[in-house]
Order: sequence, then C-alpha cells, then structure tokens
Amino acid sequence: MSVKLRPNMMQSTYDIKICEDYWTYDNKIGFVEHVKTLCEKYEVSPQVFFETVAQCYAYLDDVVCEYCGYACPIEVPADIPYMRAKDGWLCAICEHALWRIDKKQK
Repeated sequence: MSVKLRPNMMQSTYDIKICEDYWTYDNKIGFVEHVKTLCEKYEVSPQVFFETVAQCYAYLDDVVCEYCGYACPIEVPADIPYMRAKDGWLCAICEHALWRIDKKQK
C-alpha cells in the first residue's frame, strides 16, 4: 500500500530522488512549504522542480480499476487520501466504455 513511481527513461538518479522526496509529503507541513524546502534542498526553481516531478509517473498500488485492474495514477499528494477513501474507482477507459453502454441501453 504505497505510492509507486515509474520514472521516465531519461531521468537521472538525481531527478528520481527529487520525485521520491516530493511524494513523501505527509501533510505535517503545508504543501507549499514542502515544495519550497525541496526546491532549496535540490537548488532548483519551482518550474524546474515541477517539470522534473511531472516526468515521473506516480500511481497507487492499492487502488485499482474495478474492471480492468489498472493502477490508479495520481498527480499530487492530495490525491492519495482522496482516492483511497473512495468506495471504488474506474480508469478513464472503463468509465468511458460503461458510459457508452449505459447510453445505448436508454
């Protein structure tokens, strides 16, 4: 039950460490303070920081699509408790397919 990361093939170990540290956010300090601290630690601008983080695909290994089993992608740390609190989750492909089936049946 954790956040899993799938780095871009072009990311360095330094970039991956930035991503790992970003996803360790635990709500004990404000999110903006967390980002500011990491930008200072890695000596990068917020723009470079978020460009680096965006290159790394993050997902929850304990929240999967009810139909196909696809792991739930996340974009910000706030997604973690939100997605885990849901009763169920559908990936965009299955959600669209079910919507189309429901629409045809009406």
